[in-house]
Amino acid sequence: MMVWTKEEGVVLPIMLIVIVLLSLFLSFLTRKKSDIIKRMPLIVLTVVVWLLEIVKQVLNIVSGYSLWAIPLHFCSLFLYFYSLASFFRGKVGEFGKTMCYVAGSLFVILFYFNPSSIIGSSCNNIFQDFSSFHTFTYHHIIILFYLTMLFSKLYRPSKKDFLYVAIGISGYAIIMIPLAHILNVNFCNILTSNIAFMEALRLNIGQVGYTIVMILIGIIGGELIVLISNLIYNLICNKKKDKDDKEFKKIIKIIKSEA
Repeated sequence: MMVWTKEEGVVLPIMLIVIVLLSLFLSFLTRKKSDIIKRMPLIVLTVVVWLLEIVKQVLNIVSGYSLWAIPLHFCSLFLYFYSLASFFRGKVGEFGKTMCYVAGSLFVILFYFNPSSIIGSSCNNIFQDFSSFHTFTYHHIIILFYLTMLFSKLYRPSKKDFLYVAIGISGYAIIMIPLAHILNVNFCNILTSNIAFMEALRLNIGQVGYTIVMILIGIIGGELIVLISNLIYNLICNKKKDKDDKEFKKIIKIIKSEA
């Protein structure tokens, strides 16, 4: 069951319509352009999220830095994935796009299932302060980037994605878990969980077991997204190939009949 407040029920559908239309418009404008031109909207969005992050960090430093502001949360990962996807080509760029897609798919599901767990009450007071504005804007840019990348066909599922996801999630875990314990900051719910049954699991099996389960959930969840995407993509490609083969045979038949 989706959990939305009254304010979210008004604001979020409007924002989603705007984002979908904008992403369609951007992908339409660049549809016959070179790869670098197609990536320009993503590059601009990457620069914007980094500018927002810099302002956020400066304000935190000025007001007395909170370790919670360290960009190692799940949603903070988009800062790094966007940079790889937007500014790099080859395997590094492919890795970035894959992680943007997989993390973006997971984010969209979680976001629209329970928005408050991600953006708090920012729908109620978007312009009250920079924190609310940043929270609301940053997370909607994630959705805009995700849809623009897909509509522009800048990401295509591949078997390599299975490896990329394993590397990406494992790499994040290697960096994030030790720092979460050293700094005592609950990045990605790795120290304690705000989900009742997951917290009960942690208390029952211990911190080490809980950590292993969390890593496995991340990897398995990511790999499932890749698997489903590859199956759908291959199905579409096979249907298109069959259609093209039929058209080709039809043309050959017409040529032979006229000869």
